[in-house]
Amino acid sequence: MNGPDLLNLLRRSDIDPLHTYLSDLQAQFEAGRLHENDLLRAFQCFQTSDLTLGDGFQRWTETHPGTYAPHVALASWFLGRGWEARGQATSDRVSDQGWRALDHFLTQADGCARHAVTLTENPLAAWKVVGLVSNTRGCQLSLHDVQTQQYPDWFTRGVQDQPGSLALRRTMLLHLRAEWGGSEEHMLTFVRQQQDAGQLGQADMQRLWAEFHSHVSHHAMAFANDPATAVERARIAAELYPLQAEQLFIALTGANAAPDERLAALSRYLDAAAQEGRAAPGRMFGWALHQAGDWLVPETPRLAALLTRAAQDGDDDSAIMLGELQLTHPKWKLPDARPLLQQARDQGHTEAAELLVRYQEQTLGEKLRDTPQKREDILKAADLLSGDMSWRVYRDFDAYRTQFTLDDRQKFRYLHRAADSGDNDARFELARQLRGGRVEVGEDGVLRPVDTAPLQGSLDYARHLLERAASTNHRGAVKMLRATRDRDWQAATARRLNVAGVTTNSGGFWQDWWKWMLAAAVIRLIAALLGHH
Repeated sequence: MNGPDLLNLLRRSDIDPLHTYLSDLQAQFEAGRLHENDLLRAFQCFQTSDLTLGDGFQRWTETHPGTYAPHVALASWFLGRGWEARGQATSDRVSDQGWRALDHFLTQADGCARHAVTLTENPLAAWKVVGLVSNTRGCQLSLHDVQTQQYPDWFTRGVQDQPGSLALRRTMLLHLRAEWGGSEEHMLTFVRQQQDAGQLGQADMQRLWAEFHSHVSHHAMAFANDPATAVERARIAAELYPLQAEQLFIALTGANAAPDERLAALSRYLDAAAQEGRAAPGRMFGWALHQAGDWLVPETPRLAALLTRAAQDGDDDSAIMLGELQLTHPKWKLPDARPLLQQARDQGHTEAAELLVRYQEQTLGEKLRDTPQKREDILKAADLLSGDMSWRVYRDFDAYRTQFTLDDRQKFRYLHRAADSGDNDARFELARQLRGGRVEVGEDGVLRPVDTAPLQGSLDYARHLLERAASTNHRGAVKMLRATRDRDWQAATARRLNVAGVTTNSGGFWQDWWKWMLAAAVIRLIAALLGHH
């Protein structure tokens, strides 16, 4: 069974065949009859944000308590949900909501995986989940720690159980990347240690070296602004392991290399991916594709086949890539990504839900400017914690209230979600509503509509929101903060702000064009009347 088959069993709560299959794989692995890649691939499919799996996990853990497979799968699911909550943005653009959800799910994943470690003899899959949690939190190892091999338990105990594990060593190499708190020296020291230990075969050791050079290439391009080093190290990586031609294509793109060089690197990668059969490209590959011109067209059939196959195997990022490329490169005639995006959205993928809305707006234009179907898609994205779509629901709430029978509590939930995700217009609007005594935050952290003088907690939160928005020069927030005095932030002396309608105050002249036009019309009318008399 492949990943989607296993997820479908869980989704239908068809637990016995699922549990038997994974337990048999674990038994084969511990008996030395199954390669670690086959075992880890089976559990990796649970690293998803699919919200439809919750009932299945509950039934699985209830019908097979104290067993290894459901706990590893559940830990993987928590990890996937944490990654989805964080999103793909750089750390400085992750929302408050995203960080809180990430921390919550990482804690759940770590605890569940560590419990799974106690339930079998060789818990490789569980240790890898703990390692991925550790990677997500960032490297805490000093260079001295690496030099003296003071590694965390997920690595030392995992390698003790599985001395020839390439998977654990690849995870540790990721952990030591410079952008995560390590350095090139961290990684180089680690890889040399593994070579000296002699526990990996020649092919695996060569792949580890390839990934070392690939990580250095990525850092040189994305963080050190050193395209020459990025290309040089990517070439070494691709020679050592053909699938690393993906990084070579990315590095050549970052260096603005000639199209024929980039096309040759892409062709090398597609050759290697076809031979490997299970390759799924990373997000930077999608970035490089977006920078390409129509010189890439000769490879679009193979590219489309790769992304479609990976998406059908459960890789949501490949579905996102395919959908985005349809929008940015319509001349490439790629297959319709909407069925894959709808599948990803229905399984809880926020970015897929947002992309489906973008697809409607960019390909169907004015015909779908505001329709019940479009509102349904926007609401689905908002319910998957999209800050942008939550703000759109709030701004046009009357239409959503009518179509979906929503109430004011839900209205402010979408506003809160949009503000929490970092939308400055939403922060400004929520601050206004808090100062106006129209809404307050309950002890459970949920906004509720009220009609009373603002509480001190509401005023404190409003000020925080305005300061966050003003820090990025939101015009309305800056103006409101300048206009307030200390008494306006004290519940005993603050006056309720008169709030009516949705105000954003971030669009400058063009957002207020109608005011200027109205003023000009009034002036012209007065001038005409005076001239007449």
